[in-house]
Amino acid sequence: MSLTISEFFKLTKPGVLYLLMITAGASMILATNFNLDIIKALTGFLGIAFIAGSSAAINQILDFKYDSVMERTVKRPIVTGKISVTSATVFASFLFIAGSALILYFNNFLTWALTFGTWIFYAFFYTKVLKFSGSQNIVIGGLAGAMPPLLGWTAVVGSIDPLPLLLVLLIFIWTPPHFWALAINKKDEYAKAGIPMMPVVKGIEYTKIQIVLYSILLMVVSLLLFATGYFGYLYLIGAAILGGIFIQKSWKLKQSSGADNSMSLFLYSIVYLTLIFLLMIVDRAVITYV
Repeated sequence: MSLTISEFFKLTKPGVLYLLMITAGASMILATNFNLDIIKALTGFLGIAFIAGSSAAINQILDFKYDSVMERTVKRPIVTGKISVTSATVFASFLFIAGSALILYFNNFLTWALTFGTWIFYAFFYTKVLKFSGSQNIVIGGLAGAMPPLLGWTAVVGSIDPLPLLLVLLIFIWTPPHFWALAINKKDEYAKAGIPMMPVVKGIEYTKIQIVLYSILLMVVSLLLFATGYFGYLYLIGAAILGGIFIQKSWKLKQSSGADNSMSLFLYSIVYLTLIFLLMIVDRAVITYV
Protein backbone atom coordinates (compact mmCIF):
# COMPACT_ATOMS: atom_id res chain seq x y z
CA MET A 1 0.00 0.00 0.00
CA SER A 2 2.76 2.47 0.96
CA LEU A 3 4.51 1.73 -2.34
CA THR A 4 1.33 2.50 -4.29
CA ILE A 5 0.78 5.77 -2.42
CA SER A 6 4.38 6.73 -3.08
CA GLU A 7 3.97 6.03 -6.81
CA PHE A 8 0.79 8.08 -7.03
CA PHE A 9 2.57 10.91 -5.21
CA LYS A 10 5.28 10.80 -7.88
CA LEU A 11 2.62 11.53 -10.49
CA THR A 12 2.23 15.01 -8.99
CA LYS A 13 5.92 15.82 -9.65
CA PRO A 14 6.56 16.70 -5.99
CA GLY A 15 9.82 18.52 -6.70
CA VAL A 16 8.05 20.93 -9.02
CA LEU A 17 4.96 21.09 -6.82
CA TYR A 18 7.14 22.17 -3.88
CA LEU A 19 8.32 25.26 -5.75
CA LEU A 20 4.84 26.09 -7.02
CA MET A 21 3.37 25.98 -3.54
CA ILE A 22 6.21 27.93 -1.93
CA THR A 23 5.43 30.80 -4.29
CA ALA A 24 1.65 30.47 -3.88
CA GLY A 25 1.90 30.34 -0.08
CA ALA A 26 4.25 33.31 0.09
CA SER A 27 1.89 35.31 -2.09
CA MET A 28 -1.01 34.54 0.26
CA ILE A 29 0.97 35.94 3.18
CA LEU A 30 1.97 39.05 1.23
CA ALA A 31 -1.60 39.62 0.02
CA THR A 32 -2.99 39.72 3.54
CA ASN A 33 0.04 41.21 5.29
CA PHE A 34 0.08 38.22 7.69
CA ASN A 35 -3.65 38.58 8.50
CA LEU A 36 -4.63 35.31 6.86
CA ASP A 37 -8.10 33.83 6.99
CA ILE A 38 -6.88 30.34 7.87
CA ILE A 39 -9.77 28.52 6.17
CA LYS A 40 -9.42 30.48 2.92
CA ALA A 41 -5.66 30.11 2.95
CA LEU A 42 -5.76 26.36 3.64
CA THR A 43 -8.48 25.54 1.10
CA GLY A 44 -6.88 27.79 -1.51
CA PHE A 45 -3.48 26.23 -0.89
CA LEU A 46 -4.80 22.67 -1.09
CA GLY A 47 -7.03 23.45 -4.06
CA ILE A 48 -4.18 24.94 -6.06
CA ALA A 49 -1.89 22.05 -5.06
CA PHE A 50 -4.46 19.42 -6.08
CA ILE A 51 -5.07 20.98 -9.50
CA ALA A 52 -1.34 21.50 -10.06
CA GLY A 53 -0.79 17.85 -9.14
CA SER A 54 -3.54 16.86 -11.56
CA SER A 55 -1.88 18.74 -14.42
CA ALA A 56 1.45 17.04 -13.63
CA ALA A 57 -0.24 13.63 -13.70
CA ILE A 58 -1.91 14.37 -17.05
CA ASN A 59 1.44 15.52 -18.39
CA GLN A 60 2.92 12.13 -17.49
CA ILE A 61 -0.06 10.28 -19.00
CA LEU A 62 0.33 12.09 -22.32
CA ASP A 63 4.14 12.06 -22.25
CA PHE A 64 4.88 8.48 -21.20
CA LYS A 65 6.07 7.53 -24.71
CA TYR A 66 8.74 10.24 -24.52
CA ASP A 67 9.48 9.60 -20.85
CA SER A 68 10.30 5.98 -21.69
CA VAL A 69 13.30 6.96 -23.84
CA MET A 70 14.82 9.52 -21.46
CA GLU A 71 17.03 8.40 -18.60
CA ARG A 72 15.79 11.33 -16.49
CA THR A 73 12.18 10.17 -16.68
CA VAL A 74 12.40 6.43 -17.31
CA LYS A 75 11.54 5.63 -13.68
CA ARG A 76 8.27 7.55 -13.65
CA PRO A 77 5.42 5.29 -12.43
CA ILE A 78 3.50 5.04 -15.71
CA VAL A 79 6.67 4.19 -17.64
CA THR A 80 7.63 1.46 -15.16
CA GLY A 81 4.11 0.04 -15.20
CA LYS A 82 3.60 0.50 -11.47
CA ILE A 83 0.58 2.67 -12.25
CA SER A 84 -1.64 2.09 -15.28
CA VAL A 85 -2.79 4.90 -17.57
CA THR A 86 -6.36 4.25 -16.42
CA SER A 87 -5.45 4.53 -12.73
CA ALA A 88 -3.42 7.66 -13.40
CA THR A 89 -6.35 9.20 -15.27
CA VAL A 90 -8.72 8.47 -12.39
CA PHE A 91 -6.20 9.95 -9.95
CA ALA A 92 -5.71 13.10 -12.05
CA SER A 93 -9.48 13.52 -12.38
CA PHE A 94 -9.98 13.12 -8.63
CA LEU A 95 -7.34 15.75 -7.87
CA PHE A 96 -8.88 18.19 -10.34
CA ILE A 97 -12.42 17.71 -9.03
CA ALA A 98 -11.35 17.89 -5.38
CA GLY A 99 -9.24 20.99 -5.97
CA SER A 100 -12.01 22.67 -7.93
CA ALA A 101 -14.58 21.90 -5.23
CA LEU A 102 -12.38 23.39 -2.51
CA ILE A 103 -11.66 26.60 -4.42
CA LEU A 104 -15.22 27.14 -5.66
CA TYR A 105 -16.82 26.48 -2.27
CA PHE A 106 -14.38 28.22 0.07
CA ASN A 107 -12.56 30.75 -2.12
CA ASN A 108 -13.83 32.36 -5.32
CA PHE A 109 -14.61 31.81 -8.98
CA LEU A 110 -11.76 34.09 -10.14
CA THR A 111 -9.16 31.82 -8.54
CA TRP A 112 -10.77 28.71 -9.98
CA ALA A 113 -10.96 30.24 -13.49
CA LEU A 114 -7.29 31.24 -13.40
CA THR A 115 -6.29 27.84 -12.02
CA PHE A 116 -8.42 26.04 -14.60
CA GLY A 117 -6.83 28.07 -17.39
CA THR A 118 -3.37 27.21 -16.07
CA TRP A 119 -4.34 23.53 -15.86
CA ILE A 120 -5.51 23.48 -19.49
CA PHE A 121 -2.46 25.44 -20.63
CA TYR A 122 0.10 23.11 -19.03
CA ALA A 123 -1.58 19.71 -19.08
CA PHE A 124 -2.72 19.86 -22.68
CA PHE A 125 -1.45 22.87 -24.68
CA TYR A 126 2.13 22.80 -23.40
CA THR A 127 2.36 19.01 -23.26
CA LYS A 128 0.97 18.32 -26.74
CA VAL A 129 1.75 21.53 -28.68
CA LEU A 130 4.21 23.98 -27.18
CA LYS A 131 6.80 21.44 -26.09
CA PHE A 132 7.32 20.41 -29.72
CA SER A 133 6.93 23.88 -31.27
CA GLY A 134 10.60 24.93 -31.19
CA SER A 135 13.44 26.22 -29.05
CA GLN A 136 11.28 28.85 -27.31
CA ASN A 137 8.95 26.16 -25.94
CA ILE A 138 9.94 26.62 -22.33
CA VAL A 139 9.82 30.42 -22.55
CA ILE A 140 6.15 30.44 -23.50
CA GLY A 141 5.28 27.32 -21.53
CA GLY A 142 6.90 28.80 -18.43
CA LEU A 143 3.82 30.96 -17.94
CA ALA A 144 2.02 27.99 -16.37
CA GLY A 145 4.69 27.55 -13.71
CA ALA A 146 4.75 31.30 -13.08
CA MET A 147 1.06 31.55 -12.19
CA PRO A 148 0.95 30.30 -8.54
CA PRO A 149 1.70 33.71 -6.94
CA LEU A 150 -1.34 35.15 -8.73
CA LEU A 151 -3.46 32.12 -7.82
CA GLY A 152 -2.44 32.30 -4.17
CA TRP A 153 -3.12 36.03 -4.09
CA THR A 154 -6.61 35.84 -5.58
CA ALA A 155 -7.48 32.86 -3.36
CA VAL A 156 -7.28 35.03 -0.24
CA VAL A 157 -8.26 38.51 -1.48
CA GLY A 158 -10.34 37.81 -4.58
CA SER A 159 -8.72 40.44 -6.80
CA ILE A 160 -5.82 40.87 -9.22
CA ASP A 161 -3.27 43.46 -8.12
CA PRO A 162 0.09 44.71 -9.45
CA LEU A 163 2.36 42.89 -6.97
CA PRO A 164 1.33 39.32 -7.85
CA LEU A 165 1.70 40.20 -11.53
CA LEU A 166 5.29 41.26 -10.84
CA LEU A 167 5.85 37.98 -8.99
CA VAL A 168 4.51 36.11 -12.01
CA LEU A 169 6.96 38.07 -14.17
CA LEU A 170 9.83 37.17 -11.83
CA ILE A 171 9.15 33.44 -12.17
CA PHE A 172 8.48 33.77 -15.90
CA ILE A 173 11.99 35.22 -16.37
CA TRP A 174 13.50 32.68 -13.93
CA THR A 175 12.09 29.67 -15.78
CA PRO A 176 14.18 29.65 -19.01
CA PRO A 177 17.65 29.67 -17.38
CA HIS A 178 16.42 27.12 -14.85
CA PHE A 179 15.26 24.64 -17.50
CA TRP A 180 17.92 25.43 -20.08
CA ALA A 181 20.62 24.56 -17.55
CA LEU A 182 18.97 21.15 -17.14
CA ALA A 183 18.48 20.83 -20.90
CA ILE A 184 22.19 21.42 -21.51
CA ASN A 185 22.99 18.56 -19.15
CA LYS A 186 20.34 16.29 -20.71
CA LYS A 187 20.76 17.44 -24.31
CA ASP A 188 21.26 13.96 -25.77
CA GLU A 189 18.19 12.63 -23.97
CA TYR A 190 15.98 15.43 -25.30
CA ALA A 191 17.38 14.87 -28.80
CA LYS A 192 16.65 11.15 -28.56
CA ALA A 193 13.07 11.88 -27.49
CA GLY A 194 12.63 14.40 -30.32
CA ILE A 195 11.95 17.33 -28.01
CA PRO A 196 13.38 20.56 -29.51
CA MET A 197 14.85 22.13 -26.40
CA MET A 198 17.15 25.06 -27.13
CA PRO A 199 20.48 23.17 -26.68
CA VAL A 200 19.24 20.58 -29.20
CA VAL A 201 18.06 23.11 -31.79
CA LYS A 202 20.43 26.07 -31.31
CA GLY A 203 23.39 24.38 -29.66
CA ILE A 204 24.89 24.53 -26.19
CA GLU A 205 26.96 27.69 -26.65
CA TYR A 206 24.01 29.72 -27.93
CA THR A 207 21.92 28.47 -25.00
CA LYS A 208 24.61 29.54 -22.54
CA ILE A 209 24.49 33.10 -23.89
CA GLN A 210 20.72 33.14 -23.49
CA ILE A 211 21.08 31.90 -19.91
CA VAL A 212 23.45 34.76 -19.05
CA LEU A 213 21.09 37.33 -20.61
CA TYR A 214 18.07 35.95 -18.77
CA SER A 215 20.04 35.87 -15.51
CA ILE A 216 20.78 39.58 -15.87
CA LEU A 217 17.14 40.28 -16.70
CA LEU A 218 16.12 38.25 -13.64
CA MET A 219 18.25 40.53 -11.48
CA VAL A 220 16.57 43.60 -13.00
CA VAL A 221 13.06 42.25 -12.39
CA SER A 222 13.90 41.22 -8.82
CA LEU A 223 15.18 44.73 -8.05
CA LEU A 224 12.08 46.23 -9.66
CA LEU A 225 10.14 44.86 -6.70
CA PHE A 226 12.18 47.18 -4.48
CA ALA A 227 12.07 50.13 -6.89
CA THR A 228 8.27 49.99 -7.01
CA GLY A 229 8.09 50.22 -3.21
CA TYR A 230 6.76 46.76 -2.41
CA PHE A 231 9.79 45.71 -0.39
CA GLY A 232 12.48 47.39 1.69
CA TYR A 233 16.25 47.49 1.99
CA LEU A 234 16.54 44.02 3.53
CA TYR A 235 14.96 42.61 0.39
CA LEU A 236 17.15 44.82 -1.81
CA ILE A 237 20.36 43.52 -0.25
CA GLY A 238 19.23 39.89 -0.27
CA ALA A 239 17.91 40.02 -3.84
CA ALA A 240 21.13 41.63 -5.05
CA ILE A 241 23.21 38.88 -3.42
CA LEU A 242 21.01 36.05 -4.68
CA GLY A 243 20.85 37.55 -8.17
CA GLY A 244 24.58 38.19 -8.20
CA ILE A 245 25.27 34.54 -7.43
CA PHE A 246 22.85 33.53 -10.19
CA ILE A 247 24.70 35.71 -12.72
CA GLN A 248 28.09 34.45 -11.50
CA LYS A 249 27.01 30.82 -11.92
CA SER A 250 25.55 31.59 -15.34
CA TRP A 251 28.79 33.22 -16.43
CA LYS A 252 30.78 30.29 -15.06
CA LEU A 253 28.63 27.97 -17.16
CA LYS A 254 29.20 30.20 -20.19
CA GLN A 255 32.97 30.01 -19.70
CA SER A 256 33.04 26.25 -19.07
CA SER A 257 33.28 23.38 -21.52
CA GLY A 258 30.12 21.64 -22.69
CA ALA A 259 27.71 20.76 -19.90
CA ASP A 260 30.21 21.42 -17.08
CA ASN A 261 28.57 23.45 -14.27
CA SER A 262 25.09 23.16 -15.80
CA MET A 263 23.67 21.16 -12.89
CA SER A 264 25.27 23.54 -10.41
CA LEU A 265 23.25 26.38 -11.94
CA PHE A 266 20.12 24.24 -12.16
CA LEU A 267 20.26 23.32 -8.48
CA TYR A 268 21.10 26.87 -7.43
CA SER A 269 18.12 28.21 -9.38
CA ILE A 270 15.85 26.13 -7.12
CA VAL A 271 17.57 27.55 -4.04
CA TYR A 272 17.28 31.05 -5.52
CA LEU A 273 13.53 30.89 -6.05
CA THR A 274 12.92 29.43 -2.60
CA LEU A 275 15.07 32.00 -0.83
CA ILE A 276 13.86 35.07 -2.69
CA PHE A 277 10.24 34.33 -1.80
CA LEU A 278 11.16 33.64 1.82
CA LEU A 279 13.13 36.90 1.74
CA MET A 280 9.99 38.75 0.66
CA ILE A 281 8.12 37.41 3.69
CA VAL A 282 10.94 38.29 6.10
CA ASP A 283 11.28 41.77 4.63
CA ARG A 284 7.53 42.38 4.89
CA ALA A 285 7.55 41.13 8.50
CA VAL A 286 10.35 43.55 9.39
CA ILE A 287 8.51 46.46 7.76
CA THR A 288 5.22 45.51 9.44
CA TYR A 289 6.31 44.61 12.96
CA VAL A 290 9.69 46.22 13.64
